Amino acid sequence: MLSLTMLSCKKNAEENLPKDALTGAWQEIATGYNRVLIFDPGNKITILVRMSQNVDWSLKLTGKYTVDGDNLTAKITEQTERQSSGALITTPVNFQWFDKGKFSVKNFVLTINYKTYPADAPVDTESKFNKIIPID
Repeated sequence: MLSLTMLSCKKNAEENLPKDALTGAWQEIATGYNRVLIFDPGNKITILVRMSQNVDWSLKLTGKYTVDGDNLTAKITEQTERQSSGALITTPVNFQWFDKGKFSVKNFVLTINYKTYPADAPVDTESKFNKIIPID
């Protein structure tokens, strides 16, 4: 006797969106800030920032990112700040993160080279992030 069982699952629409090498969460390696980048399907990006000296303060930036070959840019459209007092302030913004960014992924490490703009002149900047591997 032969039995055939078929199961069907309805998938979330976001699960069907294409993924790229960046999809997932990345923890910055050793700086004074604790930065986590979250690249979601549909080219959504969330950047979480905390300072090691002030654990009650945090910043959440959200927007869209684009990848073209090894080029990476992110357009940030919203900023939510959690102040030390606990107050949340959400503000619409419009700025670019990872200006002239180039990225590579090797051995679960994301390296991004980009320009930053301190007071004097543009500076070549490199940031490295470890892939956060979810454990089910």
